[in-house]
Amino acid sequence: MKIKAVVSLTLLALFLAYGMALAGGAKTDKEGQLEELVRQLIEENRQLNRRLQAVEQELSQIKAQKTNTESTELVQSEGEEGQGEQHWYERFGLSGGVTGLIMGTLGDANSVDNIRSTQDASYTIDLNIDADFAKWGKFFVHLEGGDGDGLNNDVPSFSVPNYDSYKTTIGLDQAALTISEAFYEFSLNEDRYGFDIGKMDISVLFDENKAAGDETTQFLSNIFVKSMGINIPEPDSFYCPAFMLRGQPVDLLEFKVIGAGVAEHGDDSVWHNPFDNGMIVGQINIMPGLFGKKGNYRFYGWLDKRRYIKTRELSKFPESDHDAGHKYADDSLSGWGLSFDQEIITGVTSFARYSQTITDDRALWNEDDKAWTLIPIDQSWSIGFQLDGGLWNRGGDAFGFGFAQTLLADDYEKTHSHTANEKYIEAYYRFVVVDRFALTGDFQWIQNAGGNSKMDDIYIWGVRSQIDF
Repeated sequence: MKIKAVVSLTLLALFLAYGMALAGGAKTDKEGQLEELVRQLIEENRQLNRRLQAVEQELSQIKAQKTNTESTELVQSEGEEGQGEQHWYERFGLSGGVTGLIMGTLGDANSVDNIRSTQDASYTIDLNIDADFAKWGKFFVHLEGGDGDGLNNDVPSFSVPNYDSYKTTIGLDQAALTISEAFYEFSLNEDRYGFDIGKMDISVLFDENKAAGDETTQFLSNIFVKSMGINIPEPDSFYCPAFMLRGQPVDLLEFKVIGAGVAEHGDDSVWHNPFDNGMIVGQINIMPGLFGKKGNYRFYGWLDKRRYIKTRELSKFPESDHDAGHKYADDSLSGWGLSFDQEIITGVTSFARYSQTITDDRALWNEDDKAWTLIPIDQSWSIGFQLDGGLWNRGGDAFGFGFAQTLLADDYEKTHSHTANEKYIEAYYRFVVVDRFALTGDFQWIQNAGGNSKMDDIYIWGVRSQIDF
C-alpha cells in the first residue's frame, strides 16, 4: 500500500506542474518531452498496480494456507488427545490360523506292522484374542482345537513326526474349541520388562528358535521344534498354571524366569495346589549381532519337581506294589540346554539345539497305564539351516534342512536289547500361494526308531497347508 501512495503523489505533482506551465503560457520547446514523460509514468503506475494486486493475492493465499494448517494441527491434536478414550471394541485384537496336514510313508517298514502304506491326516485351528488395557497391560486368550494324529500313533519314534497334532475330539469327527491359554501381561519401559501370569503353554516360553521353532511354518518333527517332549518330559496337562518374569536391561541381553504347575495330583488337576511339585526354568539370551547379522544364543536350565524315582530303586519293590504310584516317588529331574540361531548372510540362517538331563536314569509314574515309565533319553541335539525365498526372488518362501539325534540313557540301554540312538533328517519347502496362504512339502527319515537297531528305516512324506488371518 505504501508503494501505491508514493506513485499516486508523484503523478499528482507532475500533473500540477504541467497545468501551471500551461496556465502561465510558459510553453517551451521541451513541452513534448514533458508530455511523453507523463505518459510513461502513467503506464508504469498501471504496471505497478498490477504487480501490487498480484502480491496482495499471493499474501492472501499464504494466509489461507496458514489458517488451514493451524486448523489441521488442531484437529490432529484433539484426535491424539482423544486416543485415550477408545471405544471398547477398538481395544481388542483378533488373529488366528488353520493348519491342515496329510502324511504318509514311502515304501514298507517291514518291522512295523501298522506302518505299511499308511496315510493319515490332521488339522488344528488357532484363534488368538487380546485385550489392550493401555498402561494397565494386556490380556491374552488362545483358543485351540483339532483332530487327527498324522502318523504319531503309527511311528514308534521318540520324536513324533507331527508336532502340530492336537486332538480335542468330543465325538466322532467332532472337535471342541478349547481354551489353551488365558493370561495377563504387564510390561514396562517400552516392553523391555514384563510379567505374565495365568494359564500358559510352558513349552513356548523358553528354548525358542528363529529357524526351528514353529511347526506350522517350519519343521514338523518334534526334535526340530522343541526339546520339550524329547528329554524334557512334557507336563501332565500340557497347558498349565504358570508365571514368567522377563527383562532386557540392554540390547545385548535378555533373561527369563518361568514357574509352572505341571503335575496332576491323583484325581485332581494341575490347578489343585498348582506349585506343589512344579517346574522352574531360567533362561539367558545373548544377542551379539555378529558381523552386523542378527543372532540369538539362548542358554537355559530347568528343574522338574514332579515325583520321579531312580530306576535302580524300582527293583526294591514287588510288582504288586508298583501300582502305588507316587507313594515311592520323591526325586526330581533337572537339566540344561541351548538353542542358537544365527544369520550367516542375508537370507541364510543356521540353527543348533542341545539339551541334556543331568539327573538321568529316572522313571515317572504313568497314571493311565498304572506303571512306571522309564525315561529313555538323556541327551538330544539338532543342527540345520533355513534359506529365505528372497534368494531366488520368492519372498515368503523358505527351504529348511535339519539333522538330529537322541542319545539313550545308560539304564535304558542296560535293560533293553538291540539299542541304538535314533537319527533324524527332515527337509521342507514352503511355497506361498497367495498372501496368508502357503503350502509346504515335507520329507522325514528316521533310523533306529524307538532306540531299536533292528527297526527298518522309516521314510515319511507330508503336505501341509497354512491359512493365517
